[in-house]
Amino acid sequence: MILHQDIETIILVANKSELSFTTTDKSTFIYEIGVGKVNALLSLATLYEDIKELGIAPLLLNVGTVGSTRHPVGHVLYPAYYAQGDAYTDGFFLENTLFLRGQGLIESIPMDEFPYEEALLTSDRFINVTTAFYQDIKHFDPLAFDMEGYALASFCYQKNLPFHSIKIVSDNCDGTVKDWESILSEISGRLGNILDQFMRSLDQGKMATSSVF
Repeated sequence: MILHQDIETIILVANKSELSFTTTDKSTFIYEIGVGKVNALLSLATLYEDIKELGIAPLLLNVGTVGSTRHPVGHVLYPAYYAQGDAYTDGFFLENTLFLRGQGLIESIPMDEFPYEEALLTSDRFINVTTAFYQDIKHFDPLAFDMEGYALASFCYQKNLPFHSIKIVSDNCDGTVKDWESILSEISGRLGNILDQFMRSLDQGKMATSSVF
């Protein structure tokens, strides 16, 4: 499908073939952003130029897998907080780091108001609980880890674009990705229902994450 003026929702996925999800809904567009923060940001910046040229204002929805030490494999998450996962320790690395909140329009909040335990932390690495890096940050006890969420949310914050994310836990940060193919198959098969429920909940104002605001 080619991006067109009737597009209302753009699903951002790291790899379309991994998720093997297709839709016949002409108002929904699936866009591959690549793996990692840099690829995601460059891809979204290119997409943004096409969106501006068409004069449309679609909802951007990032769907993908995450690692989590707190939730079982297959658990679905709806993150509402995003942070830069490679620079949340201390010192000058934090000077230009945003702490973001939102499902829909994204806003920046002060670091001392940021609930790490509810946050999706984005890093350029797969998190492993046996590494020294994890030992330095495990006290944050975040919701989950991924490789693109913060970059996408940050871009949408800068451009005032509506952004949502739905994530499914694919591993427990233990150095192995358990049943990777079956997890991808599961989210592919369930994605239609998950998206329908998510969009209905937006319309009804009953998103569970809304209670934190």
